[in-house]
Amino acid sequence: MIPPQPRYEQIISIALMVTLGLALVFLIDSSAINPRITFGGDLPVVGLSWVFIGMLAGLTTLGAEWITRQHPHPVDWILRSWGPLRNVTPALWVLPALNVIAAYAFWQLFNQVLGSTALVFALIGTAGMLVVILVAQYFCLDWQPTVHTPAQIVLHVIGYLIAFSSFSAIYYTRYRTLYSATMVALVAALLIYALLNIQRRPVSVGVALIGGLGIAELMWALNYWQTTFLLAGVVLLVVLYVVIGLLGYASIGQLNRRLLIEYSVVGAIVIGGVVYAALF
Repeated sequence: MIPPQPRYEQIISIALMVTLGLALVFLIDSSAINPRITFGGDLPVVGLSWVFIGMLAGLTTLGAEWITRQHPHPVDWILRSWGPLRNVTPALWVLPALNVIAAYAFWQLFNQVLGSTALVFALIGTAGMLVVILVAQYFCLDWQPTVHTPAQIVLHVIGYLIAFSSFSAIYYTRYRTLYSATMVALVAALLIYALLNIQRRPVSVGVALIGGLGIAELMWALNYWQTTFLLAGVVLLVVLYVVIGLLGYASIGQLNRRLLIEYSVVGAIVIGGVVYAALF
C-alpha cells in the first residue's frame, strides 16, 4: 500500500520563505543599524534580529500545522486543545520552529571565523532540515509502522542536532545561570514534549517541563566549568538523550531497573569521555 504523499511544492515554498527571511536577518546583523531592546539591569539585550527570528519561527509553526491538516489519516493520538485552540498539533510545531532559532543562534557564533561561509551553512542547513522535518512529520502520522518508524528516527536525529546547536549557543553567551538555565529548560522541555509525542509515547507539558528543569540544573555546574561551548553542548545533549529515553519507557509502563542502569552507564561513559577530552 502506497502511503499518502505530502504536497512537496508547498513544503519547498515554506522552506524558501523562511530561508529568505533568515537571509534578511543576517543582512540586518551586518548593517550598522541594528536596534536593540534593553530591559535594564543584567537582563540580556535583545536585538531586532531576534524579533524577526521569532516571527520566522511562528511562520514555520503555521506551515507545519497546515501540512499536518492535509493528512488523510486521523491523528487523534497527537491532537490537543489549548484554550481557544482546538484540534491542533503543537508537538509538530516544535522542531520546525526550533530549527530556525537554533540555526541562527549557532551559526552566528562562527561569523568572525568563517565569515560569509557561516551564512551559507546556516541558510542551506535551515532550508534542507526544514524540508526534511516537514516531510518526516507528515509520514510519522501514517498508520503503517514501516512508514512512520523511519520518519520518527529521522525526526529524533534532527531533534538532537537542534538540541546540540541550541545548548552550545546558550552556553556560549555566558549569561547568569538564572537566564541560561531558564533557556536550557525551555529548549529541553519543548524537545522532550515533541520527540516523545512524535514517537507515540505521549507525555504532558507538565512532565516535559519537569524533565527540562532537571536538565537545566546542570547549568549551575557547567557555568563553573571553563570549557568550550561545543563540549558543554555535548554534555547537555547526552543528558537530554537519557531523560528522553527513560521518560519514553516510563510513559508506556516499560521502565525497569535494567533500562535505568543501561542509560545511566551510557550517559556516564559519554560525559566522562567529554570531561577527559576537556582536561587533556
